[in-house]
Amino acid sequence: MKSPIPSCEQQRLEALYQLEVLDTQPEATLDRITRLVAQVLNVPIALISLVDQDRQWFKSRVGLEVVELPRETAFCAHAILETNELVVPDATEDQRFCDNQLVVGDPHIRFYAGVPIRTSKGFAVGTLCAIDARPRTLSPQELAILRDLADVVSREMQLRENLMLARIQKDRSQALFVASEAGYRSMFELASVGIALVAPDGGWISVNAALCNMLGYGPDELKHLTFQDITHPDDLDGDLGMLHQLSVGEIDSYQMEKRYLRKNGSPVWVNLSVTKKLSEAGALEYFISIIQDIQARKELEQEARHDALTGLHNRRALDSLLPIAQARADRSRLQLALMFIDLDGFKVINDSYGHDAGDDLLRTISARLQNCIRRTDSLVRLAGDEFIVILEGITPGVEEAREVAQKLLAAIAQPITIKGDEIRSNASIGFSMYEPGSSKAPDELMREADRWMYKAKHMGKGRVMP
Repeated sequence: MKSPIPSCEQQRLEALYQLEVLDTQPEATLDRITRLVAQVLNVPIALISLVDQDRQWFKSRVGLEVVELPRETAFCAHAILETNELVVPDATEDQRFCDNQLVVGDPHIRFYAGVPIRTSKGFAVGTLCAIDARPRTLSPQELAILRDLADVVSREMQLRENLMLARIQKDRSQALFVASEAGYRSMFELASVGIALVAPDGGWISVNAALCNMLGYGPDELKHLTFQDITHPDDLDGDLGMLHQLSVGEIDSYQMEKRYLRKNGSPVWVNLSVTKKLSEAGALEYFISIIQDIQARKELEQEARHDALTGLHNRRALDSLLPIAQARADRSRLQLALMFIDLDGFKVINDSYGHDAGDDLLRTISARLQNCIRRTDSLVRLAGDEFIVILEGITPGVEEAREVAQKLLAAIAQPITIKGDEIRSNASIGFSMYEPGSSKAPDELMREADRWMYKAKHMGKGRVMP
C-alpha cells in the first residue's frame, strides 16, 4: 500500500533539496552511525534513508547493495509521517506492507524500525532505520538507542543547514562578518551549534552563546585564550596540520572530529568545520569555525565497542580492529600476531569467592595485560575469562610473539589478594601469525589461535603454544 503524502510535502521537499545531500558521496560520520545501529540492534540492514519525490535514496547503508528504491515501496515513506517512530514487528501481518515487493521479494523484510530525521524547522526528510529478515521487536533500551542516534543524524543535517546558510550569506556579502559586532551577532545567536571567528594565530575573535555553553566559558574568558589552549593535546597536531593547509591555500575548508577541554577540564567531542575569510587583496583575515557537540554519539560508540566491566575493547570492536590491523600489516610489510588467552581455573575462583571477587580478578588481570603491551597493540575481552591480544609490527618469525606471550603469562601469575587470601591465577595462550599479503582471513586467524590455546591447556596449562 502506498503511503499518504504529507500535507507539507512541498515544503518538506524544499527543505530536503536545500541540504544539497542527495546523490553525494558517503560520509564517514554517518557510516559510523549505521554500523553502530547494525551492531547494537543486531540487524543485518541499517540505513539513513532520504525520501525524495519519487524515490528513497540511501545516504548511508549497511547490508544493502542498492543506493535507491522507488518511494512507492518505501517503509520510510510511512515512517516520515510519524511523530516519533514506526515499528513493524512482522511486515507479513501488516496490511500496509504484506504485499510489498520488499517483503515478498528481496530483501524479504519482516521487521522494520525507523525514526524520522528532521531539519531545524521540523520537516521529516528521511529516517534512520533498522531492518531484519525475521520478525522481532525492540526492547525499550534498544528503541531509546535508535532514537538517540536518529537525533544525532538530525543534528548532522541541521549542521549542514547552518553550513548552507553560512555559504549563502558569504556569497551575498563578503563583508557580512566584518561590518560590525552587532551586524553578525544576531546570526551567531540564532544558531544551535557553536560558531566562532578565529584569528590566524588561533585567538578567538568572536564566539556565540552555543559555543560558550558547550565549553563552559564566558565570551570574555574565551577571548583571552586560543583554540590551541583548549584543544586536547592528542588532537592538536592534526588540527594544526589541517589549519596550515587551509592557510596556504592547499585546501578550501576542512572538517574533523576532535576534542576540546571544557573549563572544568573534562573533554568534549565535537565535529569541527573550518573555512577562511580573505581580504580583497587575498590576505588571510580570519577563520570561520562551526562546531557541533557530538559527545553523546561518541559515548554511544564507546558503550557499543567496549566491555563494561574492564573498559577493554569487546567482541564487536574486534570485528573491525583485526581487519584494520591486517591492512596495516600489508602496507608496512611487518608481521602481525593474534593471541588467544584463556584463564586457567577462573571458574573455581568465581565459585569459591563469588562473582564480585571474580570481577575484581578480571579487572586486575586486564590492567596487567594492558601494561604489558604497546599503545599500538590491541587488547580485547572476548567473553568471560577469554582475552585477545593483537600485536602489530613484529619481526619475522614467532620468537617475538612468544616472548610477549611469556611476559603476559608472568603478569597473570602474579599473586592477587582476594578477601584476605593470596590467589595465584594462570592462563593458557595460543597464537597465530599473519604474514603481510597473505590471504588468511580474520576468522581463520582466530580459529588457529584458539586451537593452539586448547593444545596448551591440554598439555598442562600455564603454557604458550606454538
